[in-house]
Amino acid sequence: MEIFFLGVGEACDTAHGNSSFLLTASNGARILLDCGFSVPHQYFRTVEQPDELEYIWISHFHGDHFLGLPLLFLRLWQLGRTRPLHIVGQKGTEQKVRGALELAYPTFEKKLSFGFEFHQIHAQETISLAGLRWSAALTQHSQYNLGLRIEDGPVKFYCSGDGRANAQAKELIRGCDFVVHESFSMVDIFPYHGSVTSTLQLAEELEMGQVALVHLDHDLRRTDLHQIEEMVRAVPNALLPAAGHRLTF
Repeated sequence: MEIFFLGVGEACDTAHGNSSFLLTASNGARILLDCGFSVPHQYFRTVEQPDELEYIWISHFHGDHFLGLPLLFLRLWQLGRTRPLHIVGQKGTEQKVRGALELAYPTFEKKLSFGFEFHQIHAQETISLAGLRWSAALTQHSQYNLGLRIEDGPVKFYCSGDGRANAQAKELIRGCDFVVHESFSMVDIFPYHGSVTSTLQLAEELEMGQVALVHLDHDLRRTDLHQIEEMVRAVPNALLPAAGHRLTF
């Protein structure tokens, strides 16, 4: 599998963009993981053949994770897309996505040259899509957020969305080849966010391959970047990616 980091920041990070990732499976399936405010411009600026996107995963309904969708749809329409776009998420995803599009561009959905196919997944459930196994777990966040594991044959990938890892999320993380985890603060001072320290602890405590720390608070990244980089370097399987980085695992 390949991951392309479109953005690695939180909602207000003007330098690193909203956290979003393009995952390409071994069978060529392309999956966009979350689509916040800043994501569409970065996506169309940096992704070759952007209309090859097949699936979009929405972890939860905070704006920096899904309110870029109307602009994404608009540009795909301008490019002449006709194939359906698959959107995967928790209960209520269809209503939220259609509502966001209607709010941003009233009546525009009627003009779209492509349709949507919505797929619902619940916490502690596994479904099959695009030749892959998708499993979800509820994380500890202020909104109902699902962490997602995707299994591509023997290769396992996990993306946290937002929120601290609880016992259910840890079970999905365990044994994954690549983990992307929200690490908002330096330590666990917010009850509904992960931290640099807790994510690095996961890397040391759970059996996993590499773990990428994303969604850092923009002020923390500005004031304590050197310390964070030293902490990450001290854990062999941890990394601090930047927007534009591309990795194969």
